[in-house]
Amino acid sequence: MIKIKFTRQSLSLIHGVTLVLLALIAYESVRHHQFVWDTIPMVLENPWIHEWSIANLFAISTEAHRANWQPVVLLSHTFDIWLFGYNPGPHHLVNLAFHVVNAYLIYCLTGLLIRRVRPESDGSIQWIAFLTAAIFVIHPQHVESVAWVVERKDVLYALFTLSCLITYVNVNSSGNASLSKQLLSFALFCVAIAAKPMAVTLPALLVFLDIYPLNKVPDLRGLMHSIFSKIHYWLVSAAVIIVTLSTQSMAMPGAESLPLWAKAINAVDNSVFYIYHYIWPVALSPFYPYPSDANLMLSPKFWAPGLAFLALSTLSSFWLLSRGIRWPFVLLGFYLVTLLPVSGLIHVGPAKATDHYVYLATIPFSLLTAMAMVTLYQRAERFRFLSGFIIVVYLGFLLAFCVPQVKVWNNHQTLWSRVLFIYPDSAFGHRNLAAAYVATKQWDKALWHAERSLELGSPDEDYVIRLKAHLSTLE
Repeated sequence: MIKIKFTRQSLSLIHGVTLVLLALIAYESVRHHQFVWDTIPMVLENPWIHEWSIANLFAISTEAHRANWQPVVLLSHTFDIWLFGYNPGPHHLVNLAFHVVNAYLIYCLTGLLIRRVRPESDGSIQWIAFLTAAIFVIHPQHVESVAWVVERKDVLYALFTLSCLITYVNVNSSGNASLSKQLLSFALFCVAIAAKPMAVTLPALLVFLDIYPLNKVPDLRGLMHSIFSKIHYWLVSAAVIIVTLSTQSMAMPGAESLPLWAKAINAVDNSVFYIYHYIWPVALSPFYPYPSDANLMLSPKFWAPGLAFLALSTLSSFWLLSRGIRWPFVLLGFYLVTLLPVSGLIHVGPAKATDHYVYLATIPFSLLTAMAMVTLYQRAERFRFLSGFIIVVYLGFLLAFCVPQVKVWNNHQTLWSRVLFIYPDSAFGHRNLAAAYVATKQWDKALWHAERSLELGSPDEDYVIRLKAHLSTLE
């Protein structure tokens, strides 16, 4: 495949079209999806996005809705309602469109970064970039960010974050870092952070780029210069962190009952939890509950794998860094720093983890996978057919699990049935599936799941009482 002669532009076009086709195959069913879960309170019940007005625009820009300040996202929903009304299909397709754009931006960013390391023309660069983007676009772990309308914040934040990274690399590679180009990078960062506060980590990612492959950090003094040269980024991040922590403290207070040690242990476990689900994405769930007993988190079986991963990966990356091999440190840093705000240490909510948190964080693993596959293809000349077959099988494997995972997000019943398939003793899952059956007037099933949620420890006894009272009026 790599020996076929294409111009760089024509190959980019072919790769771009292929990414679109892969996305359409994986996500075709979203055009039939309904609005599910938090989409109703977060989007449909938002009072500011149903019509254009100065008052609504001011509220979108200055106020937090349900403990979230994300004006860029609310503006995009306002445009959706203006263009499509309340038909859920087009809203989902807009998410998909942003996802495809993000995949192509990853294609561009990957190629840009590898060319910094290999300035000589090498056809394998575009294939590595393509496979990285292809894995991203069809990986089942990213379905939640695309097939859930409320996660528009993921695809938008990623779009502007990737654009910022590309702009920053271009500015610092050209030798002409003009003020206007630097301001463009900063402006993209500001828009990214106005889409989702997770972008607070972007200044650290720019420092990692300075370390490698831009090679602007030869020593500790260079590192300090890299950090302080981004003071305007850090100040914006600090302001958003303060605002986010103050507003999020009001959201889902039930999770705040977890002690700090439990949150820290959960964060350690999540560092490897997401990698496991990245490598073997066959049991993905829309909701991952905490252990039923917080003391179970003290078991080495829970925290030891994450601690071992963090210790070994950190020590080995620093050891390689001390010997001038920088890329493992940068890739590990990208993953851990991007994940940090939602690792579980700071996050409040009923879930121990959630797939959309790693929409960007797992890009380093996609890059490493793509590099391994292309390197194997190039070097195993006698087994190139087998190498190519492995690549096709791997992409087919991802696609085979992506398509049904997309369908999980079709409606409330498919969503919470999937949760209970993976976690049959989830009180939260039973409670929400009961509500889904109420919406379709399947009263017997609703009551069974509501009562089961109480047996499993749900505190929502009032819901069952109201449901029984309603059923008595129907008899």
